[in-house]
Amino acid sequence: MPALTLFLIRHGDRWDYANKEAWASRCAAHGHVVEDPPLSALGHRQAREVAAALSGEQVSAILVSPYARVLQTAQPLAHALALPMYVEPALAELGHLPQKIVDAAARVPFFPEVDETYRPIQGGIVTDGATGKEPRLEYLRRILTLAEALSERFPGQTIAAFSHAASVALVAALTKSPSLCAAGTFAPCGIYKLVLSDDGAWHVESRGDDNSAHISRNSPTTFPWGWQHIRHASSDEVEALWARALALGASEAPVAQAADATCAADRDT
Repeated sequence: MPALTLFLIRHGDRWDYANKEAWASRCAAHGHVVEDPPLSALGHRQAREVAAALSGEQVSAILVSPYARVLQTAQPLAHALALPMYVEPALAELGHLPQKIVDAAARVPFFPEVDETYRPIQGGIVTDGATGKEPRLEYLRRILTLAEALSERFPGQTIAAFSHAASVALVAALTKSPSLCAAGTFAPCGIYKLVLSDDGAWHVESRGDDNSAHISRNSPTTFPWGWQHIRHASSDEVEALWARALALGASEAPVAQAADATCAADRDT
């Protein structure tokens, strides 16, 4: 069986980072979700450059976070390869607000490449009852769920998974790193390539902390981010949180049944 290969890609430059006040005021005026900004013009350019970099890699499945900027980043590759996009909440942003972010079916009028029949790996998100936000610990446990499920769901395939900077935690989860900060940083439209070997171990073949091989320009408002940069927590606190997540294991949120969850993906294998 061919090796399972994962390309993990961070989304491109965000429009709101250089236009914070304008984005906030327009969201307030029109009832938009401020946490779901689009790409900037530069971000769209970066997305096209990612598509050019990956178009020859025999990608067979495209997974995307449910956020607009990630869908926009993945769309050029979906066009280039004539593949559907599978919205996978397990790839959602750190601090995910599932009640604010629309589901896959609602994205179809704007992203017709989305296959709304795809059943996600994790059937729910554990949130804080007061804020509606997913706690950091549960985010990390969600990443562990995703790491455990990839080889069963997509055996022998080449996957392009589009997500956020915090998903560098997936690199730590797959490689069984005891340190979260040591996983590295994630550049805008950076690409991590990981391959599952015959012995069941994942190996990093190329890193996503530097995008200079395929991205022509970056914005100073979006930089390579790692867990050592997280706000309101020291590196020691981050590592303690990772250790706790590893001790608890994968999320206790519902996991989609395999028979239903694989139906959409299997059509393209």
